[in-house]
Amino acid sequence: MNGQYGPVPGNPYAQPEPAPQPVYAQPPAYAPPQPAPPAYAPSYPPPHHNPEFLAADSRSGIVVDETGVTFDFEGQSAEFPWSEIQSIHSKPGVGGHRLMVAVVLPGGKFYECGVKARNSVTLNHWFRDLGHVLSVYLGRRDNPPLSHP
Repeated sequence: MNGQYGPVPGNPYAQPEPAPQPVYAQPPAYAPPQPAPPAYAPSYPPPHHNPEFLAADSRSGIVVDETGVTFDFEGQSAEFPWSEIQSIHSKPGVGGHRLMVAVVLPGGKFYECGVKARNSVTLNHWFRDLGHVLSVYLGRRDNPPLSHP
């Protein structure tokens, strides 16, 4: 013994010194919460009182609005006010890329107009939008507001 207490080098019975513990830095201060992302627009525009529908190609067009239905074919127009319309029908035309709309008048006479869509996606949007607009105007006509005395 050398007069000092402590582990002797090479002593198999000596306790190893503990490994140094790593020093961790303080975590960064938390950033203030970020604002929520903006909400996405709904698939349908918000409802309003007088929706409109328009479908057109290079030769013809169909407009449905608060005044009624208008067909346009090569510069010639036919206007049908809601008061003169008995019913309205729509269907896909021959070939599957046309929107066909027919306006039926009270005497049974009808007028039809077709508009060619660029693709089936456009045609599907037209049918969806036309159905929405017609439900608004035909619903008003079939269910007039109650008058209060």
